[in-house]
Amino acid sequence: MMRVNGNKLTEKSVEVNSLGQSTLERCDDLIRQYLRWKIENMRRSTLAQSCALVCTVAIPVILLLPWKYVNIVGAGVSALAAIATGLLTINGWRENFIRYGYIYHMLLIEKYLYKANATKDYPDNDPARAARNFAKRIEGLVTLDVTEWRTEMQRIDERSQV
Repeated sequence: MMRVNGNKLTEKSVEVNSLGQSTLERCDDLIRQYLRWKIENMRRSTLAQSCALVCTVAIPVILLLPWKYVNIVGAGVSALAAIATGLLTINGWRENFIRYGYIYHMLLIEKYLYKANATKDYPDNDPARAARNFAKRIEGLVTLDVTEWRTEMQRIDERSQV
């Protein structure tokens, strides 16, 4: 029989604590991963949008300047705006930022609901059930993200075949 702080623990209670702890660790890993992806995509989206906006605003000003090669410079800046917009669209940075942010925040919410036993899915009197439900919920969120990604890939594939 195991003893912790003078209390008897059954193997089952140790197993339940281990399941709950490993699920919390998995959740923390996912939270860090989705936060990193969210930030990366936000930065790229912001950079591409800012570049496109600045270039688009600069074009009329450039074209008014009395330079010999103003048309070439204007065309170059216009091309930069188009490239930034194209990269933003092709890579889906804005959409990814939103999707990853959603999953990130939902993982945080589930973690705190689980730790506080704040819903009927996480009962205080049945830690094994709470841990199993928590694992199902966080893996369900990851599955939701994968499903959305697959749907987006199918939509892109269908558009490219038209």
